[in-house]
Amino acid sequence: MKVRALSKKYLHDFLPFIGYGLIASIVYILFGFLSFPDGMSVLQQVKQDFVMSPYLISVVTMVGISFNYRRFKLAMQNGVSRKTFWKAKMLFIFKAAFIVNVVNIIVSFINIKMGPSETYIYFQIFDKAFNNVFIQSFSMFITDYVALLFIFISMNTFGTMASLMNKFGKAIFYSIGIVTYMILTNLLTQYSSRKLISKFFDRINGDAILNFIFDIKSKSPKPYMLILIMIILAIIAALFNLLFTKLEQVKR
Repeated sequence: MKVRALSKKYLHDFLPFIGYGLIASIVYILFGFLSFPDGMSVLQQVKQDFVMSPYLISVVTMVGISFNYRRFKLAMQNGVSRKTFWKAKMLFIFKAAFIVNVVNIIVSFINIKMGPSETYIYFQIFDKAFNNVFIQSFSMFITDYVALLFIFISMNTFGTMASLMNKFGKAIFYSIGIVTYMILTNLLTQYSSRKLISKFFDRINGDAILNFIFDIKSKSPKPYMLILIMIILAIIAALFNLLFTKLEQVKR
C-alpha cells in the first residue's frame, strides 16, 4: 500500500471520533441542565455550556489520534516499511487536524454568534490583530490548525511510544500520565501552589516569554510568533515520532 492509500484508510477509521466528540458535547450540554441555576434561561444555559464544545471535540479526537498499534499492524501486514508508515501517519494527521479544525471553527463561529467572541481563546488574545474580518478569520483558522496539528502529532507520538510496551508497561505509562495530570490540576487549584508557580514565573521572567510568544504588549498582538513556535514544536514532535516508529514494537 502506498502512503496516500494508507493515510486514507487511517482517516476513514478516524472520522467516527469526530462524531463521538459531537455526541460528547451534546451530552455535556444535557448534563448542564441537571444543575440549572435559578434565574437562568434555557438559552443562557446552552450558551454557557456550548462554549466547551470545540475543546471536547478536540479531546475526543486526540484519543482517536493516539491509537497507533492497529495502524502499525495494518502497514506491516501490507509489507510497508516503517519510514513509509511514518509518512502515511503524518499525512493522515495533517488531514485529520484540518477536518477537526474545520468542525471546531464552525462550532466556534456558532458560539460567537450566540454569545460574546471573548468566550473563544483566539479572540481573548488576538481580537485586534486584524481589522479585516476575512483576514482575521483566516488567521484564526491557521493559528488553531498549527496548534491542533502540534497536539495531534504529540498525542500520536505518545501512542507510538506506548505501542513499544507490553500491557504491563502500558498500564504503568498511562497510570503515570493520569497521576501527573491529577497532581498538576490539583496544584493549580491550591492557592499556595498557585503562589509558588507565580513566584517561579516571575523569577524566570515569564512576562518576557509570554510577550515573545503572544506579543501581548503590543496594541494589536499578532499570532505570527505563536504560529512559528507551534510549527517548530510540531517538527520536533514528528522527528521523535519517526524515532519511535523505527523502534521494535512489542509483539501481541
